Amino acid sequence: GAASYASGKLCWMHRRCFNLWLAYQTAIISPMTENSAHILATEDQVAKRIDEMAAEIIERYKDKRPLFVCLLRGGAPFATRLMFAITTIDPDFHPELDYMTVKTYGDERTSKPPEILADLLPNTEISGRNVVLLADVLDTGVTADFTHRYMIEKQQAASVDFIVLVQKDLERQTYPQATLWGFDAPSDWLTGMGMDDRRLAKE
Repeated sequence: GAASYASGKLCWMHRRCFNLWLAYQTAIISPMTENSAHILATEDQVAKRIDEMAAEIIERYKDKRPLFVCLLRGGAPFATRLMFAITTIDPDFHPELDYMTVKTYGDERTSKPPEILADLLPNTEISGRNVVLLADVLDTGVTADFTHRYMIEKQQAASVDFIVLVQKDLERQTYPQATLWGFDAPSDWLTGMGMDDRRLAKE
């Protein structure tokens, strides 16, 4: 079976294909049931907004030599497209990008204390620099707060900004708002562009 998008409607033929389709979408989708979903932002809307964010980032960080840090795994699609957009708009802007993995959620959408699974490369220069964290979504703010403090306290970054594709409409105690975000979204679990609803991703 296969899933398709036609005439503004989502059409499902097989649940497993539907789940795989959700995980690899370049649109932003809010799964509603096991075989239906609501599109929050289309592929064209996502691409347009990322271009707008890239232009703003160039203006904000030009001549500041920022270090962009992508939070894996969810942030990878967004970070990749953002870096491409930045260098397309301004070939003289050379973003430096590194990666780290911070685990905050368990298997069943259960939050847990943050844990660094993979840190930055040992030769990455951080001390005294402006660090820009890139992630798919700002949810509870636990990961953002943990990583922000880690960069300042452990890595001696001069400053830390947090840029996400989606900011959820939640009252956050630890990290109220991202520095820059692409879309606002309700507190539902989202799929597409690196975001994954683990319940629906299971066969």
